[in-house]
Amino acid sequence: MDQGGPMTTITLAGPPLRAWQREAFDAWVAADRSAVVEAVTGTGKTTLGIAAAADAVTRGLDVLIVVPGIELLDQWHRSIRRVLPAVPVGRRGGGYTDSFQGKRILVSTVQSAISRSAPRPVGPTLLVADEVHRYGALTFSRLLTDEFTERIGLTATFERSDDGVERHLLPYFRTIINGCNYERGHADGILAPVRVMLVAVPFDEFEAAEYQEYDELARKLRGDLIEKFGCAGEPFGEFMRDVQLLSGGESAEGSTWAARKYLYAFSKRRSLLAECRGKLEALRGLGAVLKETGQALTFSETKDSSRAAAEVLLEEGVLAAPFTSDLKRADRARLLTEFKNGTVTTLVAPKVLDEGVDVPEADVGIILASSKSRRQMIQRMGRVIRPKSDGRPASFLVMFAENSSEDPRNGAHGTFLEQLTGIASEVVTVGPDEAPVLLREWMQTGPQTANDLLQSVEPQSPLAPTSDSSATEEVVAIAQRLIEDDAPEEDFVSGSEHAEIGRVLLAVGERGSVDDFDTVLACLSILEPRQVSVLVMRYGLGGEPPKRQAEIGARLGVSSSQISRVERTAIEYLGDTIAGELLSDVMVRMETV
Repeated sequence: MDQGGPMTTITLAGPPLRAWQREAFDAWVAADRSAVVEAVTGTGKTTLGIAAAADAVTRGLDVLIVVPGIELLDQWHRSIRRVLPAVPVGRRGGGYTDSFQGKRILVSTVQSAISRSAPRPVGPTLLVADEVHRYGALTFSRLLTDEFTERIGLTATFERSDDGVERHLLPYFRTIINGCNYERGHADGILAPVRVMLVAVPFDEFEAAEYQEYDELARKLRGDLIEKFGCAGEPFGEFMRDVQLLSGGESAEGSTWAARKYLYAFSKRRSLLAECRGKLEALRGLGAVLKETGQALTFSETKDSSRAAAEVLLEEGVLAAPFTSDLKRADRARLLTEFKNGTVTTLVAPKVLDEGVDVPEADVGIILASSKSRRQMIQRMGRVIRPKSDGRPASFLVMFAENSSEDPRNGAHGTFLEQLTGIASEVVTVGPDEAPVLLREWMQTGPQTANDLLQSVEPQSPLAPTSDSSATEEVVAIAQRLIEDDAPEEDFVSGSEHAEIGRVLLAVGERGSVDDFDTVLACLSILEPRQVSVLVMRYGLGGEPPKRQAEIGARLGVSSSQISRVERTAIEYLGDTIAGELLSDVMVRMETV
């Protein structure tokens, strides 16, 4: 079909395109097939991308589909084979090395797509960039070349905390198409209505004092870093990049000290919010209701808090398991299967479920660590607002520490909550004691009066052995293994979305330049002293060969499993901050030398 002509007939072996998908496709064609389509999670962005790929193939183009992770690589490959069975499709990344030879569509991880060995287009080619906001990072923006004659980006929220959208993405894709928001998805029957419960959790006396101390310090230092030392005020990602760079210097004017002190206060404040004891107790109170109702997804901030939350729920009789990035792929797939068939009823995850994982339908979503990121909240909401078979609303609980940066009264979630207003049948704020009563009422499993509901909450009981299938016992065993302290040691951090960080540290320890070491040490300055010591010894950053966890544990007087947890927590934190992008840049620089 001529690019300016009438719309191409698209043949997919599946349901026809939804109305919003058809409209977005038309708008993309009208924009010279170069645009970003924004549609909230759960509305069918993948199907739109496959439709664009099918259209390109019918016109003789090749198609490169780029995804940020292995799970999405497999999901896209399966979906394309299902709905375009006659089109040859290959994979690159995750052990696959296909090229365009003999393939019309190639699905690749972004890491493979920007490598020097990546197959290059030899003719007109469409680029389908899934989770396109990710590619505004400096390293990943190398994907955005003129070799791709047509481009479509897909995302739930086209935003970043730095200037990557304005600097890299908008100049490349040029047009933004509003595909499907909450209101449209609800009106079209794609999304379920939702009830939102904001659960106000108090700090205890010691947490409150500690939070206030670090919050005041972080606020003061942020002002000093902007006004006295020239750090960017906005966006926040640019501010953090400037602070990271300052923290690695040796300024006599105090900027290095201020940057390091700010990063320490920021980290401590974040940990206090993630590990607030009141949130775990509030979750414990919900256990009796979750035990009797459908599936739930619980979102935490860190792997440690995920394990702690899963342990609390297991104690209350809920078949819960932590779903973290260090879990083997086979175990992750098994947990998702067991969650889908109801053997496991609650998954507890940090950011690994936010993007890139095809999560089965859930009835309840619980946020333990609130996020100021509108994108993250929309991703999490999308996991639970798929239509329910009985037509009832989804239930979404957001826990927040009172009088903190998570508190909606201090502006948290403002834009996100405004978007929900159009489809939420109820938005209420309650305390931890009221939350189980109201959730039981929402799930329609208990008596109807508040008094009866309060009396109906059963005493909490430990998890009893099940008489179901052996699969249930296997899943519980996985959950308990992930929670226990004596996890087996690995040679280095692997199998996670942050494994690249470990590879960078190891490479710098082996062959890094002085500049590489300076950048790495600046990034490590945001960690706590013990975490820095462990990483320096583990990856050979102190001039000695890399050491095993047992050897480091012997030096520090702790177990190797404790060293493993320290290492993983530090790597995860680096990967979740701007330091992760700085370290990725180090690897790119080393590969090109």
